[in-house]
Amino acid sequence: MSKDDSLFIKGVAILLLLFHHNPIDSILGDVLQSGARVCVWLFVFITAYGYTLQFKDKYEKRPFQFIFKRIILLYSLMWFFYLFNLITEIALNPQGILRYFSLSVFNLPIDMLNIQNLVPGKIEIGAYWYVNFLLVVIAIFPLLYYLAKKTTWFSIPILVLITQLCPFKLTFEHGGQLNYYLLIVMLGILFAQNKVFEYLSKFKNKKSWLVILFGILIIVPSLIFRNMFLPQVEDKWYLSIGPFSTIITMTIVLMIFLCRTDNKVSQLIQKLGKHSGNIYFSQGFFYNILAFAFPIENEFILFICCLVYTLAISIVVEIVKKNTRYNERIRNLLKKILKEA
Repeated sequence: MSKDDSLFIKGVAILLLLFHHNPIDSILGDVLQSGARVCVWLFVFITAYGYTLQFKDKYEKRPFQFIFKRIILLYSLMWFFYLFNLITEIALNPQGILRYFSLSVFNLPIDMLNIQNLVPGKIEIGAYWYVNFLLVVIAIFPLLYYLAKKTTWFSIPILVLITQLCPFKLTFEHGGQLNYYLLIVMLGILFAQNKVFEYLSKFKNKKSWLVILFGILIIVPSLIFRNMFLPQVEDKWYLSIGPFSTIITMTIVLMIFLCRTDNKVSQLIQKLGKHSGNIYFSQGFFYNILAFAFPIENEFILFICCLVYTLAISIVVEIVKKNTRYNERIRNLLKKILKEA
């Protein structure tokens, strides 16, 4: 998979995320909005795929260095937006926020570190549940990598069996069970380890209409079943939101990989993909604060306003980071700590 493919998938994922968080008042809108939640699975797949390539290249014999590096890089991205959102929320609702933090000296560090699923606590900025989730994925990633390397594709039924037998079910507020996403993590690892995309590259841009038609025939029934029947059987893993979202996600990924062409639309989506992390961390402020302070009735206009706002914020942040050499300083610090060349 090329970098452009990866950025395109991130661009599609961030558009789906903005749509997923956009309040829509209609039955069809609710179904489509719920279906757009696969944005999480798309991000998880491309993250696991990238992690695997990095781990295989440098960290197979240094898993703890990998864990430390990825956690620091995650926090270095998040804290830029966390501090901005926190200061803004204090300015708009000082009594509520300060009252929560004053209940315990540990509430602020728990909130800042997003470890509320590991210790008693409560997250103030709900959209940041994904950070807590990624911390867990990073911590267990070496184990999943070694499992996939030793057992190859048999790691999938092994993982399903483990999640079914394990009595402890880690659940993220706003995000659901960890079990929902482990399958897509493993698929990201397996696709990278077994060079699946290199094999599939010979089929790129060949009979794209057939690929798209076949993809639609998979996605639409899966989406309907996922939204109409699954809420009643969430306790059964094989009939939960996880496997069906994984099927939809892998279909989208393969459609993008096999059908993407280098045109202007593709380039625009790839540019969005470059800003996907920043957009994710800034969209919560828009939907939770600005959208209520300045209500917009039309959902499409609200979506466009959110996209423009978050992209503008991202561009400004990247300019600040470039002028302050923020990313370079973080990388140099990590190199010194980990003693990397």
